Amino acid sequence: MVSVIKFALYGTLVEVQELHVSAASLERQQIFTKVTSSSLGSDRLGQAWTDQSLAGCGLRCKEKYGSRCQTFMYNSNTGLCTPGSFLKSGTFGAALAPSAAVGDLFAPFSCDTSDGFTHVISGTLAACIMASNFSLNYPEAHALCLHLGAHLFVSRSMQRFNLLPPMIKYVIGLTDIAEEGKFVWQDNGETIIESFKTSLFNSGEPNDIRGEDCVNVRVTGSNHIANDYPCDTFKHRFVCERSYIRY
Repeated sequence: MVSVIKFALYGTLVEVQELHVSAASLERQQIFTKVTSSSLGSDRLGQAWTDQSLAGCGLRCKEKYGSRCQTFMYNSNTGLCTPGSFLKSGTFGAALAPSAAVGDLFAPFSCDTSDGFTHVISGTLAACIMASNFSLNYPEAHALCLHLGAHLFVSRSMQRFNLLPPMIKYVIGLTDIAEEGKFVWQDNGETIIESFKTSLFNSGEPNDIRGEDCVNVRVTGSNHIANDYPCDTFKHRFVCERSYIRY
């Protein structure tokens, strides 16, 4: 399991499943994750110090070096914390990879923000998304997301829908196009869990009343936010989702 942490605004620390670093002086949040490749490393920015936690190590690196702190190394056994510069790969990266004594290397785990994509956070959840300000039917939205190296937004929990702007109807990556009544997620083809389907859809939905095989949602802060609708006929705004860049 990847060791990761979260820094909230102005240096408040919260331990979660991801590491978000932000501060008053930073406009863009960064997510850090443990690098597992032995061919990746970074130049040291200065002398190492001892810190009581992974969170403290990363936060002090950012406080001390600002945007120059692009990586850091932490030994959870000794507390040794080493500030690092940009991640390097290949021969140079392998030569700079940390030893066991130095500890694990942590590097940015980032959102490709080209084409209007942005990193959004809700509680402990995060996503790299582009919420459209125009409407398309499902085939058009699906094709555009694929063209952008993404897929239509998917969510296997009600909480994750809070990543979307509220009170706007969006197309999502859930359909029963292949088999009537069997709704599957576009990202991996998994069938929606029946209990979650019950929570997700409005009362009496999905009903396929007009050959409705696609799904839209309107985030309202409660359950029962989805309806099925005809894929080709109606146009809605949509949300594309990209995977994070990992190491």
